[in-house]
Amino acid sequence: MTMIMKDVILANEYSTAYFPKDTVRKDKMLANQELLDGIFEIHHVTREEFKNSLHFYESRPDLNKKIFDSLTAFANRHKTELYLPKLPPVKPVPAVAK
Repeated sequence: MTMIMKDVILANEYSTAYFPKDTVRKDKMLANQELLDGIFEIHHVTREEFKNSLHFYESRPDLNKKIFDSLTAFANRHKTELYLPKLPPVKPVPAVAK
């Protein structure tokens, strides 16, 4: 569940940051749903299974805390990677012969 939650949170942040502000709300919601569907497919769960698991963990604060502690630890370990802009790779410049 921790890995799915990480991906869901990152997808929501992505849609907030990268979908244009002037995009129609319906379009944003559809794009976000498509991101979530991709996440569920990667993790081999259905939307319904995810919702059921989410409700279970919300009803168990002790287990929910472990998930969010893990997410916090992951975010702290990868803070610089998560917040840096993705730049295209730089091609090495060949040395000039003298």
